[in-house]
Amino acid sequence: MNTLKDKQILVFGGGGRLGKDLVPLLKAAGAHVIAPTSEEVDIATTKIWQCVMWHNPDIVINLAAYTDVPKAETMEGKDKCVRTNIMGSKFVCESAHYHGAKVVYISTDYVYPGTEGNYSVSDVSPLGSYGMTKFIGEWFCDPEKDLIIRTSMKARGTWGENAYTKVIDPVWTNADWIDVIAEKIVEVVADERTGVINLGTERKLLADLAREEYPWVELVDPIDLKTPYQYPTDCSMVLDE
Repeated sequence: MNTLKDKQILVFGGGGRLGKDLVPLLKAAGAHVIAPTSEEVDIATTKIWQCVMWHNPDIVINLAAYTDVPKAETMEGKDKCVRTNIMGSKFVCESAHYHGAKVVYISTDYVYPGTEGNYSVSDVSPLGSYGMTKFIGEWFCDPEKDLIIRTSMKARGTWGENAYTKVIDPVWTNADWIDVIAEKIVEVVADERTGVINLGTERKLLADLAREEYPWVELVDPIDLKTPYQYPTDCSMVLDE
């Protein structure tokens, strides 16, 4: 049974990399999808209430986020993280719940420490501003009615002669290409899942994913990095079936 057929779905952040793959898949599943740009609707403003009221969605999918992990440790970045990842999530959830819509919140594997891997959904302990603000953004969801998806993904074209030629190694992850993760998101939304889930593909080295695009990728040891946060070397999760 296709539970998305004729559903009214409002997607915030639909113009981003994930949204460009996710929105067509939702439409192919029979949903009526509205995906305003960030210029049209800033989720961290009260304008979002007007948007939700006007479209009266069955489901609101929140993809909008500040995701620049290194810059998230600067004062400017922290402000943007708080504004979008926390206040934006608050406004999305409050407006959606008021109008009886289910929220699907796309979170991150960075809510976990990233040191030992094999994380279940209860193992939350973010080490950086990005992961912390994404986790706080989860707080505004209703775990009995909404769906929080912790995941990780990479855009095709990330590695290559005209892109990144280096990758941090060893880094263990359940990340996969955006189009692969987008298909899995549609599946769990169609299954009417609720609560918090870990979503991804098999545990792998990030370097192996990079080699799918660029076999000659250069490996960089995490100890050689100079990042303003502790770089996560194992965010692998116990996946929900």
